[in-house]
Formats: sequence, structure tokens, C-alpha cells
Amino acid sequence: MIYRKQKGFNDFRCIADKCPKSCCVGWQIMIDENSMDKYSQTSGDFGHRLKSSINYEEGCFLQNGIRCSMLNDNGLCDLQSTMGEDYLCDTCRLYPRHTEEFQDIREYSLSLSCPEVMNMILNKDYNFGITETEDDILDDPEEFDDFDFLLFDKLEYARDKILEIASDESIKLQDRINIINASALELQQLFDEGAILEMDDIDFSKKNDLSFDYCVESLDTLLEMEVLEDSWIETIKSTKDYWSNKSSKSPEWKKAMYPDKDTESVFTKVLMSLLFTYFCGSVYDGQIYARTMIATQSVRWLMMILEANKKALDSTIYLYSREVEHSDLNINQLIEFFEGEL
Repeated sequence: MIYRKQKGFNDFRCIADKCPKSCCVGWQIMIDENSMDKYSQTSGDFGHRLKSSINYEEGCFLQNGIRCSMLNDNGLCDLQSTMGEDYLCDTCRLYPRHTEEFQDIREYSLSLSCPEVMNMILNKDYNFGITETEDDILDDPEEFDDFDFLLFDKLEYARDKILEIASDESIKLQDRINIINASALELQQLFDEGAILEMDDIDFSKKNDLSFDYCVESLDTLLEMEVLEDSWIETIKSTKDYWSNKSSKSPEWKKAMYPDKDTESVFTKVLMSLLFTYFCGSVYDGQIYARTMIATQSVRWLMMILEANKKALDSTIYLYSREVEHSDLNINQLIEFFEGEL
């Protein structure tokens, strides 16, 4: 088995009650089957409390308002402090760690929705990178009966090239995004034509121009998504209102799309993180262009939101990720939206 991990993955530590945006607040926390069985066998006073804190029909923890029923007033998890970390369900134990599974390959990344992950990304000494290790463990081949090895090989090669482009800070970020979008479009066209063998030979230097009108109009798709917090809708509405009376020649647009070096460096790391997470998943659905656009257009939307609302860079990014990335409905909606451009 090959294991690829985002740099810093093994070093991540939750800051618990010190977190400015707890993952135990707002989200419905689903409970895996093994944990549910374990919880049902827990006895004593705490066992009674635990069982009474579960929505068995939905398979999740109940909430007190928007707070998980296990979260105490001090911002700590009573389940963890009473029973230990091993008693946490998979959702709580793994977050913000994310895994993508391929034949004999596991890829691990950290979700941008976690404020502590964003602290890592904002650190000037942190550079996005991927480490790789290997062991002799193999998957059951039947689990990946329909896995397309040839396509995955071409996608891996393309992603390496795209990540190389994304990391090249000698080129303005918008130019890098234009090249990546053009490359993804060409890859998609070859895939759709069945010319998978030609995917290694595309021109990774062509550009698709940045369109102000497209960026503003496409904000509408964010308004149509499943919403975690009502303030999200107000944020996107205020963003669209802000840009509706601007143009590609407005100084605000230049400031947003071509920020200072430090801010551009953060967005570079965000772009690389999203490309690493989403791009190769197209081996399963063929949505090469759409999955690339989730990464590239998310960065542009974030730049627009940041300029329009004048909020902190870290919270702008992790709140966006909370709303967009942790809903299958929202990710599928984005795929459908970008697929509609083809």
C-alpha cells in the first residue's frame, strides 16, 4: 500500500476548548455502526446519559440548540473526558483528517474547515507538500473491481504537473489558475473523446482568461446550496452586492485578485490543498474539469469574499470550507454546475 500525506498531517493536534469555531457546534455528528454498538453497551450513569444523547433514527448525536449534546459548557467533550479518546466515533476521532481511497493507494489531507489547520496554513514556514511511504499491505482486489488503472495513471501525472504549476510563485496566482483551468478542460475533452492515452501530451502552458462577469454571476450557485449557518447566505449576498457595481478595471478587483505576496502565498497553499484532495477523485466519475474548478474557482470566490466583507483571512477560508466541503449535496451541486459549462 502507498500512503500519501499532506505535510503536517501527522503533527495535527486539536486545540479543543481553545478553538474559535468548534466542530462540535453547528454540525450534525454522525455515529458509525461500531461506535453505536459500543455506546449501546455502555452502562452506569454516564451510559444512561450517553444513550439519551443519541438520535437512533438518524444515527447521530442529539444537539442542544446547535451544540452537540456531549459538548459541555467549557467547550470540552464529556464523552472523551469520561471514556477516553478511543470511545469517540469515527467522525470525531478522524476530523479534520480526510482520506481518499484508490487501488492500493491512500491519500490523506487536512480539511480547511478546521481553524487549527488554517493556523498551520497561515504559518509562513509551512509549505504545502506531500510525503509518501509504502508497506506490503494490499487491498482486497474485489473492492476495486471497476477501478480504471490507466485513467488513474494519467490523472496522477496530470495532477503532479498541475501542482507544480500551482506552486510556482514566480508566476502570478491568477495566471497559474488560468493555466490549470485550461489544462483541466483539455484533459476533460480527451477523456470524453476516449483518448485517454493522449492525456500525457497536453499543453500545460495554455491559459483560460479570468472573467470578472463569470466570477460574479457564478456566486449564485453558492446561494443555492445547503446552508449550515444563516450568516453564510448574508455573506454571499453582501459579496455579490459589493461586486455588482464593480468591473474588471476596478481597483478593488485588482486588489482582490492580485493581493500582497503573503496573502497570495496563503491562497497558493489553499489551492494546492484543494487540488490534492479533489482532482484524482475524477477517476470514479470522470469529472476532471469540474473537480479542478472546485479548487480553482473556490480560491477566486474566497478572494472576492475576503475583499467584499473585510473579515480575517483565516476565518473567511475555514467558514467557506465548513459550508461547502462538508456537504455531499453541495459538492455534487458544484460538480453539476461546472459540468454544465462543458
